[in-house]
Amino acid sequence: MRFTYALRAAAIIVLGIQSVGEAAETPETILIRQTLNADLAGHRRGDLDLVLSAYDENVATYDARNSKDPRAWHIRHEGRSALANSVEQDLQAHRYETERTVPSIQVRGNVATATTIDSGQVVNRQSGASERYYEERLWTLLKREDRWLVTGFVASLGQDKSPAQSVVNDEISAVLAREEEAREAGDRDGLLALFTEHFSGYDGKESLEPTAWKIIFSGSEEFEKHLLRRLPHVTYQVEREVLSAHIGPDQREALAITHDTVKTRHARGETEHRLERYVMWTLSKRDGDWKITNMLYNLGQAE
Repeated sequence: MRFTYALRAAAIIVLGIQSVGEAAETPETILIRQTLNADLAGHRRGDLDLVLSAYDENVATYDARNSKDPRAWHIRHEGRSALANSVEQDLQAHRYETERTVPSIQVRGNVATATTIDSGQVVNRQSGASERYYEERLWTLLKREDRWLVTGFVASLGQDKSPAQSVVNDEISAVLAREEEAREAGDRDGLLALFTEHFSGYDGKESLEPTAWKIIFSGSEEFEKHLLRRLPHVTYQVEREVLSAHIGPDQREALAITHDTVKTRHARGETEHRLERYVMWTLSKRDGDWKITNMLYNLGQAE
């Protein structure tokens, strides 16, 4: 359906973003929807500034290549400037006539995730030709003061069984080796130094469905409290294999997958617990050093 500019703007205000489970709405989810709506409305109006108002300066974006398996994801944009250049070219070439559904929003402290489904049509401004549009996305957000900003998104999620990436970058492998060593040594400060202040930690629930992933750490402060409870009483032995670790084209963002075998023993007992898990890591280069921005335990396996 095509609207005049005035009618389109009115429709955006009235319709907003369609969602599932709105009965569970909270003040935070309302603000998150406003942020997602700014991105959607900016694309529908062709308004670059409105689109960019939804994004954090350090945003990182990924192309899932029609897969929900992070082993197949590729880094696209590293920072808001890179994203702005891409969006500007896209808006000059295309007109978006799309709607957005929000199947899930999860909030913990000052971090959040959301999933969206966009559908409709995209029109080529030069030829007038239109194409049907459908895209599933996973978003991560951070609350800065009273605003939620997008820190990352994974576009083009789908069901393809893409082959895993086999590239292993030595810099990223070295960071993950230091994380392993600090955990085994019970070095709380050493561990915390490897993570950004606002990093997110997740339990993947042995799933490749982002709607199943649960936020378990909201920033380094909550992670530190967890370490204070665990490290004095539990010893760790970690065997880590880096399956893939690659860096984006601007050398500022990284994505890695590891297979960890973790053995734990409580200081007051002799029983040893053992588990194997796949872990997804995202990292950013901040002030010259690589820092972990997201850590997802128990990532599911591709069928």
